[in-house]
Amino acid sequence: MTPFDKWLAVVLTTINPLTGRGIAIPLGIEFGLPVVLVALVSGLSNFVLAVAMILLLDRFGHIPWIKKYVEKKRGQKLTKFIQGKGLLYSVVFGPFVLGTFSVILVFQGLGADKKRMLVYSLISTIMVTPVLAWISPLFVDIFRQYKNLLRG
Repeated sequence: MTPFDKWLAVVLTTINPLTGRGIAIPLGIEFGLPVVLVALVSGLSNFVLAVAMILLLDRFGHIPWIKKYVEKKRGQKLTKFIQGKGLLYSVVFGPFVLGTFSVILVFQGLGADKKRMLVYSLISTIMVTPVLAWISPLFVDIFRQYKNLLRG
């Protein structure tokens, strides 16, 4: 694999909603890429896709039946939680539980403010990516031991 292929694999793994940064960073480390650069590229590509999703979903919010659904859900407790501090907690800690893109889809669907989502997505990228880069070598070592166990 060429270095370009390795970096492309990291970016594509990051923007895949099923894998995200939690898989992309250990993958980059396993490829032998520098951890800091892998974290930077992974965080940047994650944030760019998050911004694109937020802006695209905001466009869909103007479709009448989607707008009607969101307005129907606004009075519920979950939506009140989202309008308060819940949005910050969910966007910062949600990527560890559900994944960045799932959190964005749910919260945009429930009518979260677009500007707040953008700011909190940036905060999430700045906070979550270094933590993942910090714990990823541990996962890579566990994976290597598991792989060696299966071979031996």
